[in-house]
Amino acid sequence: MSGLLRGEVARMAQLNMETIRYYENYGLIDTPSRSDSGYRIYSEEVLARLTFIKQAKECGFTLKEIRKALKAGKDSIRIEDFLALIDRKMSSIEKEIEKQMNTMNMLGNLRSNLQSVHKHPEIQQVLQTLGIQEGIQA
Repeated sequence: MSGLLRGEVARMAQLNMETIRYYENYGLIDTPSRSDSGYRIYSEEVLARLTFIKQAKECGFTLKEIRKALKAGKDSIRIEDFLALIDRKMSSIEKEIEKQMNTMNMLGNLRSNLQSVHKHPEIQQVLQTLGIQEGIQA
C-alpha cells in the first residue's frame, strides 16, 4: 500500500485527525483514495497542502481566505494576487494593533485616574455606581 494513512498524515502535519476530515469536507483538500480495506490513503501532496494550510492559519488567514487562494492555485494563482492578499492581511493586523494600543492607553488612563488622590467627579460617580470602595490601592 503506497501513500499515508490519516493518522500518519495527522501526526506529520501536527493536526488532529478530525481537522483533516473537516478540511476535506470544507474543500481545502481533495477526498483521498481508499485502500482495498477502506482506509483513506493520502498523498505527499496532501501533506504539503496541509502544512501550507496550517502555516497560513498561523499567519492569521481564515479558512475562507485559504480556500480561495487554494482554488485560485488550481488555475495557478498569480504572485501579484497572493502578495495583495498578504498586504491586506498585514494592513488588517496593523489596524488591530492600533486599536489594541488605543485600548491600552484608555486602560492606563483609567488606572491612573482610579489611583489619583484627587479623583475627577465622574470617576467618583463610577466608583459609587460600581460599589467599589476606595482605600484599596494597587
